[in-house]
Amino acid sequence: MKELKLGLALGAGGTKGAAHVGVLKVLDEAGIKVHAVAGTSIGSLYGGAYAAGYTPAYMEEEIRTCPSGEVLSFFRHRLKIRHRNRLARRFYEALAGRQIETLPLPFAATASDIERNCSVIIDRGPLIDAIEASIAIPFVARPVVHQGRYLLDGGFWDAAPVDAAVHLGADVVVAVELGVPYLLPEPLRRPASWVAERLDRIGRRRTLAGLPFTIGAIAHEAAAGRTADLAIRPALTRARGNSPFHMSRSLDAGIEAARAALPAIRALLAGEPLPPADAVYAPAQLELEGGTA
Repeated sequence: MKELKLGLALGAGGTKGAAHVGVLKVLDEAGIKVHAVAGTSIGSLYGGAYAAGYTPAYMEEEIRTCPSGEVLSFFRHRLKIRHRNRLARRFYEALAGRQIETLPLPFAATASDIERNCSVIIDRGPLIDAIEASIAIPFVARPVVHQGRYLLDGGFWDAAPVDAAVHLGADVVVAVELGVPYLLPEPLRRPASWVAERLDRIGRRRTLAGLPFTIGAIAHEAAAGRTADLAIRPALTRARGNSPFHMSRSLDAGIEAARAALPAIRALLAGEPLPPADAVYAPAQLELEGGTA
């Protein structure tokens, strides 16, 4: 029987992204082989590090021992991996010189093209450039010029980049979803689109260039992408989930969710059909929320 290739699609979620490392840790300890990983926003950072060969155990230790002040400093310095704050420097030393095409594991990041208003799959070129584009939160970071395009955070389109994982050759895709893209209520969408059009003259290299794009993105419902074969949605509360002070808790939530999903993942890889109730692992206390990074 043909071995099914497992692809992971790691979604956006800011500092809640530590949950991705918890999922990776469980898969690693269970001996489940990942054939490809796609990430958007924070998912691209952890997914890129994993594809580059860094173990979940190493990333877990970094998360649990990283001072919250270093995370805040990384945000203050516009999420630039090349900046000289301590966290950015560690990222740089770990990922500098890596080309996506030569990574040990197939990898892709997704970002948002702010001129064409669409999602972009980045599957070649410098790894750091791809990650910086994917994590460039509007109003925090300036658009990243990459391969002739102006790019911002990739978390505006799907809860997780399933299409990118399929693009990498995955037969089975497990998505790790930490939130859902925000969409304005119907009565506000037309006025918001009008405002976005009036603001579209802002220079692309300015931090405020993300304003018209963001308003336009949340005013239009994105075309539905592929659906994952199984979605893991760790129990992350609104109050504590997205905070540099609670990253260890997010990591633990990822571990818990992945352990519960292991039987379903093994069934998928064995080619066995899943009962509909098993298609999504989402604890009852989960609070899905919008937001990127």
